[in-house]
Parts: sequence; C-alpha cells; structure tokens
Amino acid sequence: MKRGLRDESGESLVEVLVALSILAIAAVAILAGLQLSVQASDIHRKQSTGGAYARSYAEAIESYVGNGNYQACAGSNAYNVAAVTNKVSTLPAGFTLRHSAAVPLDGNGAPAAGAGCQDKGVQRLLLTVSSADGRAAESLTIVLRRPCGAGSSCS
Repeated sequence: MKRGLRDESGESLVEVLVALSILAIAAVAILAGLQLSVQASDIHRKQSTGGAYARSYAEAIESYVGNGNYQACAGSNAYNVAAVTNKVSTLPAGFTLRHSAAVPLDGNGAPAAGAGCQDKGVQRLLLTVSSADGRAAESLTIVLRRPCGAGSSCS
C-alpha cells in the first residue's frame, strides 16, 4: 500500500498572519505620515496667513498714526479703530487680531522709566494674529513715532 504524499506548496495560517501583520504595520506608518503632513501644512498655512495680516495691520497703524492720530499712552487695542481696520481686509474666520498696550520709550529705545505714563512720542506695540484653534500665532513688534509737522510739538 502506497502512502499519500503531503503537498507542501501551500502557506500555513501562521505565515498568512505574519504577512498581514507586517502589511498592517506598514499601512499604519504610512497613514500616520500622511496625517502629520496634512497637520503640518495646516499649521504653516495659518502661520503664513497670520504673518501677512500682522504686517498689513502694522502698515495700517503706521499710516493712521502718520495722519496725526498718535495716541499718547495707548492701551490695548487702542489703535483697533474703524479707520485702521478698514484699511485691512477682514480676517479669515477663526483668526483674532490684537495689540498689547503701548510701551512708551525714552530717547534710547528703552522703556520710559517713572510712575504713570511717560510718553515722549515714541511707543512700542506688539501686534498678534492668532488662530482660534491655538495652532498658530504670529507676532510683530512695531515702533511708532509721533509725527512732527506744522503746528505740532515734537519735544
């Protein structure tokens, strides 16, 4: 009597499970990389948008101040008036724009010392445009000088 020969050309269950495990790990790694790429792109887009609007807002404030609208001892968002914001196109949804209280500077660029407001005609403002989700915030520091012209005192 002849004994039947075993066919050894097939794959075992263990081999199939190992192969599927390797493919699953590779797929998870690829998908995680894609997700990270999408997230990084979103953050970069928000940073670029915030930076562009911060520069536009700074230029609008400088133009506003240059037209004789310097505000001594300006508080937070004191320059956030219609005359300034109308020069900047509206922010996209999900962004906020603000500036810190003005820091009066002395003649050497250092904060003016003394009690109360010691505004000598030069201020430093910190402008910030931030996204609502907190992923991006762009800041820009500008220095404003009270304009000198006919009829104004620059002492």
